[in-house]
Amino acid sequence: MKRWEKSVDVNAPADKVFAYVSDFAHHTEWSGHGLQVTREGTGPVAVGASYSTTAKQFGTQREKSTVTSMTPPREFAWDSVGALGRIHHWFSLREDASKTTVTKGAEVVEPKFLAKMTMFKISKDLPKTLQSDLEKIKATVEGSAL
Repeated sequence: MKRWEKSVDVNAPADKVFAYVSDFAHHTEWSGHGLQVTREGTGPVAVGASYSTTAKQFGTQREKSTVTSMTPPREFAWDSVGALGRIHHWFSLREDASKTTVTKGAEVVEPKFLAKMTMFKISKDLPKTLQSDLEKIKATVEGSAL
């Protein structure tokens, strides 16, 4: 249905950036809306791993997120299912010399009524949210010894 992407260059190797963005526990550090994440089950992050998330956007949103793709250090993707429907999220990374271009995207795959009714607002706000998330990720990765 609708798809958005934003990118930023991070002065760090792709494996360092990938380790940060593929760890759902870190998503609370850069994501807006007071995101809380709880792992369902145990073991390493892998395709099929699921997480319960809660955020404050259009009211309280409770979702189940499931990792759908993980190709270190190039791609990490997950689907979130909640009140808006099913949203596909991803990071793609491309390393070039001393920097890594990080692209973060989202696509409304199976919208529910709420997503259809608020698509104008989502389309206006989501690109800004993606860019803000990327800037926080850049600042954290460049400024830390992850």
